[in-house]
Amino acid sequence: MSTGRRTKEPPRAHQREARSDDARGEQEPARRGGEDPAAGGLERAYPRVLYLYEISKQLTRFEGAERTVPSVLATLARALPLRTALVLLTVPGRPGVKTIVWSAEGVGADRLQAARSHAAASYAYLTGSEAAWPADPDGEPTATNAPSGQPSGAPRAEAEERGCFLVLPLVIDRRPIFGALQIEGAVRLEEPDLLFMNAAVNQLAIALDRQAIIDAKQAAAEAARAAAQRRQAEADEQRALAEALRRRYEALVDNLARAFVWEADARTLQVLYVSARAEELLGYSRARWLAEPDFWSRCAEPDDRGELEQALRRTLAAERDQRCEHRCRTSDGRVLWLHTGVHLVKDSAGAPRVQGVSMDVTPAKEVEARVREQLEFTRAVTGSIGEGVLAMDREGRITFFNPAAERLLGWTAEEVVGRRVQEIVQFRRADGTSVPDEDHPALRAIHAGEPVRSDEDVVSSRDRAALHVSCTFAPLQRAGQISGAVLVFRDIMEVKRAEQVQRLFAEVSAVLASSLDYAETVSSVARLSVHALADLYFVDLVDEKGSVERLAPVSADPVRQRLADRMGDFAQRPGWETPQARVLRTGEPLLIPAITESAVGAAGDPGHRGSLRAGGSGAVMVVPLVARGRTLGTLTFVTAEPSRRYSAADLVVAEEVARRAAAAVENARLYQHAQRAIRTRDDFLAIVSHDLKNPLSAILTAAALLMRTLPADEQGALDRRKAEVILLAAQRMLRIIGDLLDVAAIEAGRLSIEKRRHAAGALVGDAIEMERTLATQKHLVLEGEIRGGGAFEVICDRERILQVFANLIGNAIKFTAEGGAITVRAEPRGDEALFAVADTGAGIRADELPHIFDRFWQVAETARLGTGLGLTIAKGFVEALGGRIWAESQLGAGATFFFTLPLVRPEGAAGGSR
Repeated sequence: MSTGRRTKEPPRAHQREARSDDARGEQEPARRGGEDPAAGGLERAYPRVLYLYEISKQLTRFEGAERTVPSVLATLARALPLRTALVLLTVPGRPGVKTIVWSAEGVGADRLQAARSHAAASYAYLTGSEAAWPADPDGEPTATNAPSGQPSGAPRAEAEERGCFLVLPLVIDRRPIFGALQIEGAVRLEEPDLLFMNAAVNQLAIALDRQAIIDAKQAAAEAARAAAQRRQAEADEQRALAEALRRRYEALVDNLARAFVWEADARTLQVLYVSARAEELLGYSRARWLAEPDFWSRCAEPDDRGELEQALRRTLAAERDQRCEHRCRTSDGRVLWLHTGVHLVKDSAGAPRVQGVSMDVTPAKEVEARVREQLEFTRAVTGSIGEGVLAMDREGRITFFNPAAERLLGWTAEEVVGRRVQEIVQFRRADGTSVPDEDHPALRAIHAGEPVRSDEDVVSSRDRAALHVSCTFAPLQRAGQISGAVLVFRDIMEVKRAEQVQRLFAEVSAVLASSLDYAETVSSVARLSVHALADLYFVDLVDEKGSVERLAPVSADPVRQRLADRMGDFAQRPGWETPQARVLRTGEPLLIPAITESAVGAAGDPGHRGSLRAGGSGAVMVVPLVARGRTLGTLTFVTAEPSRRYSAADLVVAEEVARRAAAAVENARLYQHAQRAIRTRDDFLAIVSHDLKNPLSAILTAAALLMRTLPADEQGALDRRKAEVILLAAQRMLRIIGDLLDVAAIEAGRLSIEKRRHAAGALVGDAIEMERTLATQKHLVLEGEIRGGGAFEVICDRERILQVFANLIGNAIKFTAEGGAITVRAEPRGDEALFAVADTGAGIRADELPHIFDRFWQVAETARLGTGLGLTIAKGFVEALGGRIWAESQLGAGATFFFTLPLVRPEGAAGGSR
């Protein structure tokens, strides 16, 4: 009833040989021991029968796949040494495959995922999907312990590592496969194991199929019961509906809610019949309606009697239905509004009669009054808010226009109601192009049925200037249908102005930070300002001597650039009382709303006055450039258009621009002073080094000669020690001069570097030999360590790197107590060579580590032992060679200084990774 699928199957010949070998291997011990092989097989088979019996009991009391199948898998795991077991089931009417998983203790997620993937692929093959797996023509379940192509006699440990899968389909007779069982054996499965598994799977397939049949019958019975209940409910509902319709019909004819039916003689208007609801609505008895002639005219309000009688007469004359609304007074004095419809009929004798239905519409009239009141309230509210509101119908014709919309757009409600919205409100994009009529936001909201919002639109209307607005078009719906749209918009010119100012500030800050040339940065600020604040912009700067220099003016209009160039010739001069002179004197900003004749007359030169007159009658702002309490100059903003006037808000913006520009000017001047100081220092160092080196060289030569020529007696030894002191002092002075020159060269970027290939081991060895004498004198162990074979090379300047080593090893000797050790290491690291100098000294405090490479910085305890330039110079040399340098230390555990240099890669070798 079920067949197995083999996984990792070896060639068939190997399989059969393995089976025969296994069989012979099992039989030989029995024969040698005189035992019956059949008896041994029965002993092994008996527990399996018990397990099958247990499985049969579990399946007999089947409690659903989710509960029963896991217990069956657990029983199989007791019968066989399994790692994983999975059951895959196709659930009728549901997509996908249901999977039930069992795994032995200690099975990892990766192995369990592999078992899942194997089971899915195997089941796809069994059910006829695209997956292709080798089939077993014998139709028997088999399992192997070796992958395909590997002899079945492979070591057992390797087979256990790779796993042994057995896949058995769940199928009944020749029907389609509805599931599969996959097990993964912890050891090699023998043929009895396979037979046992086949028997278990047959039981599982029969139980699942039997349960499926039971479930299907139960589902069918439940469906039949549900269908019968639905039919009964539908029948009950139909009967109830019919009864309700009957009652509703009777109520409509005999007892209409808030309406009554009546009939009267067409000529005399005598009421011949009236329904019972008339008595309830108006309070008059039906007998009175029928007894009193012309009762209609009597109960109607005096002002409405004529309207009612005319409707009745028109019905008789025109022989057509008529309608009217009128008021009637009830018996208790209340007034009701009635909507009366009249129809002309003739009785069997041909006499005309009027039939009518009168409906109480008092609530509708009350609602209408409230709606009218609410509409008036809405008009009052929309008239008091600052946002413009307009409504339109589905065709885009304006139906409502509030006072704020009138103020913002320049139209009156009488002028726009009934006109198309595209004619009144034109939208423009941010780039200035017009929005086509078909893309108008109002029509988009109506057609899409969704709100359209924007804060980037520019609206123009009539002869008004373009207006930045924040607007929302929302569709209007009535009875679920879109009937039009409403536009709510507000002026956001101030918001856009604030955004423009913030952009200006950001751009000004970026420009000012981009250069330390104050003339260039201030000119860049001018180019930005002419677009946001002014048509003409110029800068006056006060130099260190107090003279005023006007930088080249900038104009937003190329036509006015000639005028701007002329204004550049009229910088502040002594005796001129110009706006710039006033601001320079007072340090306060100045706002001139219009360039008047008196302002022109303040110019001290006829050409200057002519230029001012040619500039137009716009406005002027002059703001001071103040930094650290000192006025550095002025910024002048000029607008040439008469329609544009500066406000106090514009003056605040101009002051902020000036504040930032003044800071940039001051920083640039300070930078120039610093550069001049650096050049002065470099010149001084060059002179000092030149003037000192020659005398020092003479001192060194004389001291060395003196030490060689002194006699060997006691006086000579005393004089030799004095000469040695002179020699050491002169050498120290030479090193200090050299350090100062190196630091100056590093800071100025003029450090001379000669890069060549050098063996890392040789560099370490030379550095150790240079410092060995000092280490020996202090009884320190100084040793080198070359890792990575020692045959690698670096790109460096040998003399500079030896100086780096000298500074680092010298510091280690200085800070390591007698008996300590210093190790110099080198090793390749990717594309770099890593060098390290480690000592067993006192270490460096954590708060001191960030400062150890600063100029002239020293540990307080040893400040007298050096200049504080050694590590600064080492850092400059290493970084100039393309490397890095840093230190690691723990207080009391020594310190290690690291630096890297570019590694020479062998020809054709790929670059390493760090």
